[in-house]
Amino acid sequence: MLGKIKQDLQQNLFKTRLTELINMDHPLVKLAHEISWDKIEAEFEGLFSKEGRPSIAVRKIAGMLLLKEMFKES
Repeated sequence: MLGKIKQDLQQNLFKTRLTELINMDHPLVKLAHEISWDKIEAEFEGLFSKEGRPSIAVRKIAGMLLLKEMFKES
Protein backbone atom coordinates (compact mmCIF):
# COMPACT_ATOMS: atom_id res chain seq x y z
CA MET A 1 0.00 0.00 0.00
CA LEU A 2 1.44 3.36 -1.03
CA GLY A 3 2.33 5.50 1.96
CA LYS A 4 1.70 9.23 1.90
CA ILE A 5 3.04 12.12 3.96
CA LYS A 6 0.04 13.65 5.68
CA GLN A 7 -0.20 17.42 5.64
CA ASP A 8 -0.99 18.63 9.13
CA LEU A 9 -2.10 22.22 8.81
CA GLN A 10 -3.46 22.25 12.35
CA GLN A 11 -1.59 24.65 14.60
CA ASN A 12 -0.43 23.06 17.84
CA LEU A 13 -0.11 25.39 20.79
CA PHE A 14 3.08 23.77 22.14
CA LYS A 15 4.88 22.86 18.91
CA THR A 16 6.70 25.17 16.51
CA ARG A 17 6.02 24.66 12.81
CA LEU A 18 9.00 23.40 10.80
CA THR A 19 8.60 26.28 8.32
CA GLU A 20 9.33 28.68 11.19
CA LEU A 21 12.57 26.88 12.08
CA ILE A 22 14.23 26.38 8.70
CA ASN A 23 15.57 28.89 6.23
CA MET A 24 13.08 28.86 3.35
CA ASP A 25 15.76 30.38 1.07
CA HIS A 26 18.11 27.41 1.53
CA PRO A 27 18.99 25.70 -1.80
CA LEU A 28 17.64 22.31 -0.64
CA VAL A 29 14.29 23.85 0.33
CA LYS A 30 14.09 25.53 -3.08
CA LEU A 31 14.99 22.23 -4.78
CA ALA A 32 12.21 20.42 -2.90
CA HIS A 33 9.71 22.93 -4.30
CA GLU A 34 11.02 22.42 -7.85
CA ILE A 35 10.66 18.63 -7.86
CA SER A 36 7.33 17.27 -9.13
CA TRP A 37 6.61 14.86 -6.28
CA ASP A 38 3.19 13.95 -7.69
CA LYS A 39 4.77 12.70 -10.91
CA ILE A 40 7.32 10.63 -8.98
CA GLU A 41 4.55 9.10 -6.84
CA ALA A 42 2.48 8.32 -9.94
CA GLU A 43 5.49 6.63 -11.55
CA PHE A 44 6.00 4.29 -8.59
CA GLU A 45 2.35 3.80 -7.64
CA GLY A 46 1.96 0.70 -9.83
CA LEU A 47 4.67 -1.11 -7.87
CA PHE A 48 2.65 -1.04 -4.64
CA SER A 49 -0.17 -3.31 -3.50
CA LYS A 50 -3.65 -1.86 -2.97
CA GLU A 51 -3.98 -3.59 0.40
CA GLY A 52 -1.79 -4.26 3.38
CA ARG A 53 0.42 -2.12 5.54
CA PRO A 54 1.22 1.36 4.15
CA SER A 55 4.76 1.79 2.87
CA ILE A 56 7.17 4.57 3.67
CA ALA A 57 6.23 7.62 1.59
CA VAL A 58 7.84 7.67 -1.87
CA ARG A 59 8.80 11.31 -1.32
CA LYS A 60 10.76 10.41 1.81
CA ILE A 61 12.67 7.55 0.14
CA ALA A 62 13.36 9.53 -3.06
CA GLY A 63 14.48 12.54 -1.02
CA MET A 64 16.86 10.46 1.05
CA LEU A 65 18.35 8.83 -2.07
CA LEU A 66 18.76 12.27 -3.64
CA LEU A 67 20.56 13.62 -0.56
CA LYS A 68 22.75 10.51 -0.41
CA GLU A 69 23.82 11.00 -4.02
CA MET A 70 24.29 14.79 -3.78
CA PHE A 71 26.51 14.62 -0.70
CA LYS A 72 28.28 11.33 -1.56
CA GLU A 73 27.17 9.61 1.64
CA SER A 74 26.80 5.88 2.12
